[in-house]
Amino acid sequence: MAYFLNTLFGSITPMCITALVTMAITLIFKTSYTTNFAQGVISAFGAYVVATALSSLGLSLWVSLPIGMFAAMLIAVAIDVLIFRNGRYVNALGKQIITMGLISLVVGAIPLIFGLSTPEFKSFVSGNFVFELSDGTVATMTKNSMVCLLLSVVVIVVIFVLLRFSKWGLSVRATASNEYVAGMMGINTHIVTAVSWGLAGALGALAATINASSGTIIGGYFMTNYQVYAFLAGILGGFSTFYGPVIAALMIPLANNLVQYFVNVIGKPELTGWSMVIVYAIALVIIFFKPQGIFGKKIA
Repeated sequence: MAYFLNTLFGSITPMCITALVTMAITLIFKTSYTTNFAQGVISAFGAYVVATALSSLGLSLWVSLPIGMFAAMLIAVAIDVLIFRNGRYVNALGKQIITMGLISLVVGAIPLIFGLSTPEFKSFVSGNFVFELSDGTVATMTKNSMVCLLLSVVVIVVIFVLLRFSKWGLSVRATASNEYVAGMMGINTHIVTAVSWGLAGALGALAATINASSGTIIGGYFMTNYQVYAFLAGILGGFSTFYGPVIAALMIPLANNLVQYFVNVIGKPELTGWSMVIVYAIALVIIFFKPQGIFGKKIA
């Protein structure tokens, strides 16, 4: 039982990171009609800013985090205003190629700005929650993962509330439905896309900070895996909704850890390295029967 609970507790941080990155990618996809392949490196840039504020300025992680989020937000807004706004009539493939080119640009800028050394990072809070079970075993959950969970839940819930009840949310939903009609109805789609890109950049920096606070060594590509998970979540959950990809984002890292748990339980630890492959295979089967995604819908 303790092993199973530790598996669940160990899934909390990856679920938070994947959900935040997926929310960021979904916002850009719905308003700019492109998959942002540079989301991972923009997020990494924000983490480097946080690490610099921690080491060079001596600030706490709670103070450094907003600085990193703001920096990532500025980069994301600049990308939309300077590049995508001037190339808004480029086809979908062209936009994707642009974001691929941005990967090299941002990754190349990171060592020029922050140097070649690997920056040290801190957790939000140290220590563990220890649960003694009736069978005498012990389950452990880090306090840092609980803080990350609370942060992620608050941020995502606030975004969904704004999407549902605010004027900005209505503008985003209208732009996502049809940008041209939204513009004809008086919505400033330029502002909508810029805010969406900026919010996506801030979400990415938060996700990268959570990843680094859990002990991951940061680098230019250290968010790539979660970016891939986010794309899979978008397809699995269905990009036709905002909530579908986020729900799928919670399922993917949890499924990955549960597969690792079960292959160890059945005495096949050599299959642990294949856990994500098994998850991908399950996702492909689901997509075969549900091409629009689990929560997707056909658009007439």
